[in-house]
Amino acid sequence: MSSINPTHYDYIIAGAGASGLSLLWYITQSKQLQNRRILLIDRTLQPADDKTWCFWDSNDLPMKDWIHHSWDTLHVRAYDHEFPAKPRQFGYHCMRSVDYSRALLKLAAEDPRITLLEADLTGFGTTRPSSATAPLQAIVHTSKGDFTADWVFQSALKPTTRQHPTGVYLKQHFLGVEIKTQNACFNPSQATLMDFDTPQHHGLTFFYVLPFSTNEALIEYTFFTKTVLTREEYMRGVESYLTERFDLDASDYEITREEIGVIPMETHRYPALYNKRVVNMGTMGGLTKPSTGYTFTRIHRHCASIVSNLEQGTSPVVDGESKFRFRVYDMMLLSILEHQPAMGKRIFHDLFQRNTYDRVLTFLEEKTHPFQELAIFATLPYTPFLQSIWKMRRRILSGA
Repeated sequence: MSSINPTHYDYIIAGAGASGLSLLWYITQSKQLQNRRILLIDRTLQPADDKTWCFWDSNDLPMKDWIHHSWDTLHVRAYDHEFPAKPRQFGYHCMRSVDYSRALLKLAAEDPRITLLEADLTGFGTTRPSSATAPLQAIVHTSKGDFTADWVFQSALKPTTRQHPTGVYLKQHFLGVEIKTQNACFNPSQATLMDFDTPQHHGLTFFYVLPFSTNEALIEYTFFTKTVLTREEYMRGVESYLTERFDLDASDYEITREEIGVIPMETHRYPALYNKRVVNMGTMGGLTKPSTGYTFTRIHRHCASIVSNLEQGTSPVVDGESKFRFRVYDMMLLSILEHQPAMGKRIFHDLFQRNTYDRVLTFLEEKTHPFQELAIFATLPYTPFLQSIWKMRRRILSGA
C-alpha cells in the first residue's frame, strides 16, 4: 500500500510567470533532482500574449530557440542627439511571454513528475506533519484545497512589509502597441532603448521601439512616475510619436497587439522568504532592478542558484537583491527622478554620450568593479547625485 500523500509534493511553484516557469525549467534539467514531485499552480495556465521580456546577454543564456528577435545595434536619443552603436560584448533580445509559456507548459504537461493546477492562491502557512521533531513543511492554500511541500517557491503574493518613511515608490508604466505599417519605415537590426525627445510633462518619459521587420514594430510609451495614465492618454502619445518620428497617421498602420504594464521602481526591499518554507521569487523576491525594471536575466541567475543549492542539499533561500553599493546607486537615481524629474533626461543623455553601450550595460548588469563605477559617475552631473545622497542618508546608513 502506497504511503505517498497525494497532496504533498517535494516542491510547489506558486505562480506560472517568468520566474515560476524558469525555476521549473532549471529543476527539470537537473540530473540530481530527477525524482522530485512538483506542483505548478496559477489562476490560469493558458499562455497569454501580453508581455515582452527584453534582456541583453553575452551568449550564455539557455533557451535561445525561444527568442523572438535580436538586435545588434542599440540607439538612444535625447536633446536631438542620437547615440547608435553596436555593443561588442552583448546582444539585445526579446522573448514573448506567449512563446516562453507555451514551450515550458508543454514540457510540464508531458512530464509525469509535474502536476498542473489552475486555482486561486489565497495564502501560505507552515506545519509539522507528525511530531515536533518532524521537518517543517509549507502549506499552500488555494480555491481547490490545501497542498503541502518541503519547499514552496512563490511569485504570486506580495510579502507583508512596511514602507520606509524616506523610501521612493515610483512606477515604470507603459502602453505598448505592436503595429504593422503599409510601407517600410523601421530598421529591424536597431532597437531604440530610449527616445527622450518627447514631452516630459508627467515626469521622465521616453519611447521604446523594437522593430521586428521593416514594417512591424513594438512601440512603448513609458513613464517613470507615481501615477499611471488612462489608455486614451497613452494612445494619444503613441499616435503623436508615430506621426512626428515616422510620419505615420492612423491610416498608415494597423495595431496588431497591445500590452500594458506597471513595474515597481522602488527603494523598497523585499524579503527572500515569505515564511520559513516559502521562498519569494521574481518581483516579489526583489529581483526587479529598481532603476531600470529589467528582471529577466536576474530571474535566471536566481533560479540557477536555487537549483544549485537544492542539488547540494542545502537551503534554497537565495538573496536575489543587489549588493549594497548597487542598491545605493539605484536609490540615488530614484531619488533624483522623484524630486528632480527634469534631470533624468540630462543624466541618461550624458550616460550614453560619454560611455560605450558595453560599459553601460555591464554596469546595469552589476558586473562592474568600483573603479569602473566611479569612472561612469564622473561622466554625469554630480550635483543631483550629491543632493540625493543627502536626502537618502538615513536610509543609506541603515543598510539601503
